[in-house]
Amino acid sequence: MTKVITLATSKGGAGKTTLARSLACHWYNLGIKVGVIDADPQGSIITRHNPEGLLKDMPIIAQPEETVNDTIEEMKRSCSIILVDTGGFRNRTTIKALIATDIALIPLKPSADDVAGALETYDLIKELNETPERVNNHIKYRMVLTMTQQGTVISRHVREELKSMGYSLLENELYHRVAYPEAAIQGLSPSLTDPESPAARDISRVVGEINNLV
Repeated sequence: MTKVITLATSKGGAGKTTLARSLACHWYNLGIKVGVIDADPQGSIITRHNPEGLLKDMPIIAQPEETVNDTIEEMKRSCSIILVDTGGFRNRTTIKALIATDIALIPLKPSADDVAGALETYDLIKELNETPERVNNHIKYRMVLTMTQQGTVISRHVREELKSMGYSLLENELYHRVAYPEAAIQGLSPSLTDPESPAARDISRVVGEINNLV
């Protein structure tokens, strides 16, 4: 059965697209049939995608409209995993994607603004879980810390605060590494450009947790 994973947060610059691209490349490199829906009006994934490059066999579709749920259903015919990268704000497209998802990932940097954006997105998911479409099948979610400095006090503090408030986070993080923007120039991820790198290992650990959820 196809699994749908939607990345959402109401705060821009939280590492959402980096996380989406990293997950897609990791699964693609394993031979899994993964597709990406770029539902962000900025089109950060689709504009960097090279249809003749390493990801030429991965379906990547730009769909920033409310019909994103129809695009998800169409992609289910050929993909085992579908990743939906949404815009950094609340709109009908994000809502439609979340209603159709199996799990929502909420990326956030260890900053007050990012935490506020993550909590706002959590509240949206909680609201959607009361709708007829999801009231008996609640949307699972996990917050994911991104662009963190390994071992820093601020990252640990944010994690502990969120956990103490009852929010669910992945135990693993995407650390701040230059490998991500370097690979993104080609629309790729360290999982493809340098599979043995620390960044690729970070991604692998994050994927391991997500696999256990879906």
